[in-house]
Amino acid sequence: MHLRKRLSLLLAVWLCLPFLTPAKASEDEEGRENRALLLGCDRFVSQTDTTPSAANNVGRMASALSGGTMNLQTLVTRAEGVATTGELAGLILDAFSDADADDVSIFYISTHGVWEESLPGGGMTLLLSDGVTESGVTARQLRTMFDQIKGHKVLLLDACHAGAMIGKGAGVLLDNVFSGPDYTVVCSSGGAEESWFWSGDIDGERLAGAGYFSGALVRALSLEGGYGADDNRDGGITLTELKRYLLANHGASTVRTYPEDSEFPLLTYDAASYTGRGRDAVIEGVTFDSDVLLPGDPTVYFTFNVVRSVQVAYQLVYHRQGRWDFDNAQLIYDNNGAFSPWAMAGRTLPPGMKERAITLDRADTGSSGYVLLQLLTIERGMPSVVCSRVLCVPPESGDPQLAVDTSSSFCPEYYEELNFTVNHLFPCELTVTIEDEDGNTVRRLSSRQATRPEQLIPGGTSFTWDGRRNDGSLAESGKYRIRIKAYVGAEKYEILSEELWLLGLVG
Repeated sequence: MHLRKRLSLLLAVWLCLPFLTPAKASEDEEGRENRALLLGCDRFVSQTDTTPSAANNVGRMASALSGGTMNLQTLVTRAEGVATTGELAGLILDAFSDADADDVSIFYISTHGVWEESLPGGGMTLLLSDGVTESGVTARQLRTMFDQIKGHKVLLLDACHAGAMIGKGAGVLLDNVFSGPDYTVVCSSGGAEESWFWSGDIDGERLAGAGYFSGALVRALSLEGGYGADDNRDGGITLTELKRYLLANHGASTVRTYPEDSEFPLLTYDAASYTGRGRDAVIEGVTFDSDVLLPGDPTVYFTFNVVRSVQVAYQLVYHRQGRWDFDNAQLIYDNNGAFSPWAMAGRTLPPGMKERAITLDRADTGSSGYVLLQLLTIERGMPSVVCSRVLCVPPESGDPQLAVDTSSSFCPEYYEELNFTVNHLFPCELTVTIEDEDGNTVRRLSSRQATRPEQLIPGGTSFTWDGRRNDGSLAESGKYRIRIKAYVGAEKYEILSEELWLLGLVG
């Protein structure tokens, strides 16, 4: 469930809005029509109200999708809540029934998500509520509704535990009921994780509210953020590019997608006419030297470019007792390079490149831990998160007691993926590779990748193999193993999983 917090500077916890922005269709998409249905639930019977975060998210997304440059045929919004599965099914049919095989139907919902390990696979529930009547929709029910719609379906699920709907980030083996070529699913968090929103008052009224995840999506996919996810600047943002950007720039939860990688263009824009700067750019080019800090000297080094004068602050959120401790976050203002816990009126950073170093309090990190560093701009008294990065502080030494939990077989040609969890006692760096029977590396899933908290019990990191080799080709059917290497200080620890089967089509 969502937990709503109130923090200094109005920062707190959130739900999310995946956000797509107006784009110009490419020649490859001639004839493609895009339709969108955007839903938000803020008022609940069994859970905490989130007013006005979900409604504001729907409004921002509707504004971004308007204008016609995405060839948007239909845009339907419902920000005041949806109470029953029948009502939801009717809205889906009304919005998308005219879609054909070449079209894309975009569905976004911002609400509470409820899932517990004891529930069966597919039992994750997105709450439907208008504040008076409340029900829920499972992944299986949602797929049944969308199977009636032709073409490709893009589902943007913004809720706690959303990843459980595609069987990812839950720490247990779950079915993905959305497997198949017609679905792309983007979840704001893993199955075991909370998502985070903030809300606040303006002139005594509860009018303000937004989400960390939605902000990252805006920067990733829109003109406002300079199409940040478009790595190769070819005018198209694929699912693979989007996932990579969000994992690097959104730290409060771990984005999960199905499929794990895809060149399907979620968004296109006219790259030839783009000047290379976001419409409302204030800070660009945030770069960190490393995500891994030394336990004896936990100092993070980073740079960024200030486009126009603005007040800048940094929020440090420590991971305590299995979750982000936003209640005790540390807020530091940047007064032209001199850090202070208090805002100085009129002290803004002038345009230009900035180099910064922040040393974390060892009392807060202990011998090891995780810290969320959020870079904020403050304009007219309102904060905006520019970048959010998870920092990993491993211990100086120690055995992480590696273990791997995986299924014994999967069939990529049936659009199945292999989801598995690498358990480790504390933060570390992981290299994960897939090997064939002869010990040859078929796929490298990570290379000294810093771990991040996923709220798994026992603690660990989730991975997915889609059955493809490093060159993108499908691996042959047969037996494979997973090799995991963990790096802690100067030591390396290594395990090899039991054999698993990559299955081919029968007959």
